[in-house]
Amino acid sequence: MAHPPLVSPGPALTPAELSRYARQLTLPQIGMDGQRRLKASRVLVLGAGGLGSPILTSLVAAGVGTVGVVDSDTVEPSNLQRQTLFGTTDVGRQKAVAAAEALAELNPLIDVVPLVVRLTSANVLALVADYDVIVDGTDNFETRYLAHDAAKLLGKPYVWGSVLRFDGQATVFWASPPASLGQGVTVRDLFAEEPAAAEGETCASAGVLGSICASIGSVMATETIKLLLGFGELLLGRLLVHDGLDATWREIRFGPAARGAAPRERAAAPTSASEFSPQTTPTPPVSPATDQTKGTPVTQPDASTALPEPTAERMTPAQLKALLDARERGEQKFVLVDVREPWERDIVAIEGSELIPMSQLLTDEAREKMPQDDRVILYCHHDGRSGQARDYMAQNGWSNISDLGGGVDAWVTEIEPDKARY
Repeated sequence: MAHPPLVSPGPALTPAELSRYARQLTLPQIGMDGQRRLKASRVLVLGAGGLGSPILTSLVAAGVGTVGVVDSDTVEPSNLQRQTLFGTTDVGRQKAVAAAEALAELNPLIDVVPLVVRLTSANVLALVADYDVIVDGTDNFETRYLAHDAAKLLGKPYVWGSVLRFDGQATVFWASPPASLGQGVTVRDLFAEEPAAAEGETCASAGVLGSICASIGSVMATETIKLLLGFGELLLGRLLVHDGLDATWREIRFGPAARGAAPRERAAAPTSASEFSPQTTPTPPVSPATDQTKGTPVTQPDASTALPEPTAERMTPAQLKALLDARERGEQKFVLVDVREPWERDIVAIEGSELIPMSQLLTDEAREKMPQDDRVILYCHHDGRSGQARDYMAQNGWSNISDLGGGVDAWVTEIEPDKARY
């Protein structure tokens, strides 16, 4: 459906710009007029990570005149597998700053604005107001809903995507689009409520293939350029779902455009913090009951069954260290259980722990290692899986069970900083 361009043409192109963008200038949907619109455009990209890297490189290479990069994190070695903006020498640096330098090298004819800030309710409106399109490459619910609501309030289009394991999704939200596009759609047309941060997996716990980030990030960059220049059919009211294992793409309609239309798939079931959980529930691209990276069934509670409240508080790394020291002296008795996968344990583990992956928690062998009348302490990479395991085991007969807040990552940060992180 036709839509007007968001941006008026900027100044005439210089000889250097004419040479650099020659292959785009030949496209009738872009041409000289469109390239001048790109030159005048301002795009805010939230996150310089797995999605942010392909989004940023594509927009900067295309000649978007001003690109803001919001990221408060630093580069870690585990980022390099998918966050292709960075190299080994960038480890430890601020992502926004390192990204701006790499992007300036890619295209010195545009302006990249590094914003080393964490989005909050106090700063989000001021940040969003300065840009034409907001592109969300973040990986947590709180930031996504905050940024979306700011874009909605200010009438800005909001390009969204997510990735997990071998799967990805992308769409466009715009609460008040031009009349030619019909009724607007918002994040709550697809995801009715903001899930709790602890609900589901993240890329850190479940993994992600870097090339999937590139696939989804490229789609998001294309949607952004279409918005700016006013061509093509936008992903407005359409969720594009990619299954990298099957090499398939499918479309799920949502919002006003889906109501009254011919029957189609509507949305995926809840899966992860990196993949929002739409309201309706056909078969999801990744079944939450299977570890797709291993092909092993995962034992977990029926989603329709309410889990009981935890029977013990989550402990800090310092508290666990004190308990381990006391156990070494014979003053405490408990079982410390690592619920991660073997490959994660090969990277780093807490000494004195037993490895019992999530999929094996309720096996007879596991019960022998942690009898139900023993005190059991669980940990994982951060604390998402251990929290789920703790609650599920409490439902299945363990009465003295707790887990480590922040997981092994917090343990290394606070207790054994010389050990590896991932």
